[in-house]
Amino acid sequence: MRMYSNRFCLAIILFAMGTLVFSAGTQEFPAASVEEKPTVVVSILPQRYFIERIGGDLVNLLVLVGEGQSPHTYEPTPSQMSRLASADIWFLSGTDFEIALESKIRSLYPNLSIVDGTAGVAFRLMEAHGHHEEDDNHGHGHDQTENIDRHTWLGKQPALIMAGHIAEQLALELPAKRAVIEARHQELIIEIEAVFSQLSAQLSPLHGRTIFVYHPAFGYFFDEFGIIQEAVETGGKEPTAKVLTELIENARQENVAAIFVQKQFPVNAARTVANAVGAEVVALDPLDPDWIENVKNIGKALLDSTH
Repeated sequence: MRMYSNRFCLAIILFAMGTLVFSAGTQEFPAASVEEKPTVVVSILPQRYFIERIGGDLVNLLVLVGEGQSPHTYEPTPSQMSRLASADIWFLSGTDFEIALESKIRSLYPNLSIVDGTAGVAFRLMEAHGHHEEDDNHGHGHDQTENIDRHTWLGKQPALIMAGHIAEQLALELPAKRAVIEARHQELIIEIEAVFSQLSAQLSPLHGRTIFVYHPAFGYFFDEFGIIQEAVETGGKEPTAKVLTELIENARQENVAAIFVQKQFPVNAARTVANAVGAEVVALDPLDPDWIENVKNIGKALLDSTH
């Protein structure tokens, strides 16, 4: 588990000091009442889509990991810590940074409801780059928990589960709006099912094919269609020369025409593999905030890369 940096500790201290000063200066002047909406926090941008579809104008929303940022390197800002203090619900996405942050937030803000949006998801395991990499990990304290693939949100079943948790919690928070929330939730379910049904027909020729990506963020999406994910990097590390040679050989055998990269990560290793086999480098964004359009675009990109 990654230890918190001095920057994160400083964020907490600055926020605590600011809270004390603010409280001392405003005790005699309570804020004017405003229309109360619960403040909902989500970890990543794709969750924002589900909140907007189900909660819409019924909630205020804070996204922790913003545009262009990576969940793997994220640390909360003092401003975000301040907003978390007054938030009502935090929906977890299952991403790695939450593991350490959650315990800190629970101790600081015990009244904040923290909902695991992945509860009930059948987690897949990360693929390894051949047996030599698995052998290299022996004796270093690795267990199966560390190999869990936490990039769940692009898969149909995990997305439906996330949406279900959101609808259930918002209905508890806003009982007078339960009917509206449930209706919006059902509309979203129907749309997700329809999109994946269409994609299943379109991507059926790719069943059993291997698709090369830089970062392994597409496993749950690929699993829906029987597509095999081959990642250039795993565990946030650039491939070794030995692994890079293996990847190039595999790409040649698979007659790969494209390698998919993400803007949140460096792409030099992916370009090395692509250049070696004459493949194109294609950018995708697993964290695109328009979730439904993004899964359509990913499907189209996969089809285009194989024609």
